[in-house]
Amino acid sequence: MFAKLRVKDVRLAALFIAVGVLAAVGLGRGEQILIQQLLKSQAEHQAQFWGDYLERHIDNVEALLNQGSVSARDEEVIAFITGSRQVQNFRMFDRDGLVALAAKPEDLGLTFDADFFLNDVRLGRSVTILKDSVDASGRSRSLGRIYQPFMKNGIFQGAVEIEADFTEIRKGIKAFLDTGEKALLIGMVLITLVLGVFVREDIKERNTQIDTLRRAHQSLATAEAQVAQLNAQLERRVEERTLELNEANDKLSQVNDNMARLNQELEQRVEERTAQLSKVIDQVHAANDGMARMNETLEQRIQERTAELQQANADILALNQDLERRVERRTAELQQAQSELMHQERLAAIGHLTATVSHELRNPLGAIRTAIYLVRGRTDGQGLGVESALERVDRSVSRCDNIINELLDYTRSTALNLENHPIDEWLHGLLGEQNLPPAIGVKLLSGTGGLIAAFDQDRLRRALTNLVNNACEAMVEAAESGELAGPLELEIKSRVAGDHFEILVADSGPGIAPDTLPQVFEPLFSTKSGAVGLGLPTVKQIMEQHGGDVEVTSSQGGGTQVRLWMPIKQVQEQAA
Repeated sequence: MFAKLRVKDVRLAALFIAVGVLAAVGLGRGEQILIQQLLKSQAEHQAQFWGDYLERHIDNVEALLNQGSVSARDEEVIAFITGSRQVQNFRMFDRDGLVALAAKPEDLGLTFDADFFLNDVRLGRSVTILKDSVDASGRSRSLGRIYQPFMKNGIFQGAVEIEADFTEIRKGIKAFLDTGEKALLIGMVLITLVLGVFVREDIKERNTQIDTLRRAHQSLATAEAQVAQLNAQLERRVEERTLELNEANDKLSQVNDNMARLNQELEQRVEERTAQLSKVIDQVHAANDGMARMNETLEQRIQERTAELQQANADILALNQDLERRVERRTAELQQAQSELMHQERLAAIGHLTATVSHELRNPLGAIRTAIYLVRGRTDGQGLGVESALERVDRSVSRCDNIINELLDYTRSTALNLENHPIDEWLHGLLGEQNLPPAIGVKLLSGTGGLIAAFDQDRLRRALTNLVNNACEAMVEAAESGELAGPLELEIKSRVAGDHFEILVADSGPGIAPDTLPQVFEPLFSTKSGAVGLGLPTVKQIMEQHGGDVEVTSSQGGGTQVRLWMPIKQVQEQAA
């Protein structure tokens, strides 16, 4: 630690200590003054020590103060400082006096604006503040706060504050002074020896400085001789360059004279060429006037031709648009005809198949129904237990007969029997005819306001009956299989939408799978075992015969909604 102090500072400190000792012997307050000066000297050593320690061990003091970035090594250094027996607290300030690092987390972010910090520490001077206090147990304590600045290129970067406890050092000094005159004499002898050591060191340092100064003078003399030699060489080179420049000036004068003669000849030629160009320009102007007249005539002709071409293009464009409309209309007609032809071909095939199947099945079914009637007549009241089997056979025969009727009805193209009916009243009567399962709640919402429309009530009754039966079967099967846990509800709603009226049938069933929904209107397609697959195709056929259509929307687990619609205006014209 003493190696960092200058010899002059040590001599002054020793002299101050000696004077303090003599004053302590002769004066009553000497002891207290000496203790205060020794404590201050110790605090200054502490400030210099910790400042140098941080400069050597902190990786980047500027980054630590400005950004608060602490490396693992920095944390070890800080832990070492705060772990010192004398250090009570530790804080580092940035250049604005803001606490960037502290041993106590609650000190972070505080601003230190004391006058000595602004006037001394920010200017690069260390400040030491000593204070005596009494702790809670009544013991006297000597505390010191040390402020050591960090400077970079003469610019203040930040400062460190170390709060140290000098109580033990004060006790040691007090014990030293209490040993009496013998201890004082020994101390003065030791101080004299220390001064002798530092004086020898100072003499050695002075001799080293004198040797360095002598070598510097020798180097300076050598440098002056070299500078004189360089000056002589430079003067010779300047004289040589001056002669070369004079010769170059003479040659440049000759070149200037030649250039003057050439300029005169060039000006004469330019005047001659200018006169020739003036004549040519006059001729060009005359030619331009003729060209302007020709351009005007040509522009007029071009405008006339352009107008004719624009009119021709407009006529061609109108013809093209008319042709495109005709082609689109013809294409739509052909596509419609092709679709109808394919539909008719499919219906013809199904009709042919239906006629064959119905002819081949109706006779056996009639024989079976007759046989059942005879067997039931002979077994009634006999207790043979065949009644349920005969009922199943009878239901199966009726089911086969219904399938044959559905096929025949779908393939027959019968004319509509249009009659005027109030829609809401007709729906109410139709719903009353249905034999619905008691577990299904039915809701009818009439919304046409007494609208009377013309339609084939038998055909429309069949379409709505198919939809109601499909919805009830789907909900009952899902409830029996445990797929549905909520209430079973069927809602039928009528309403007017613009120039047509709609009938909506919605259920709370399991819904239709997304990959199945696009195929529901294809004939003979069904997901139910034993079904023909003509229910929804028949509904679509009936609505198209009325000039309307049918739409199905569904989601799995969210029920199914079927929308039937007919144009009122078209139906009214048919009724008229």
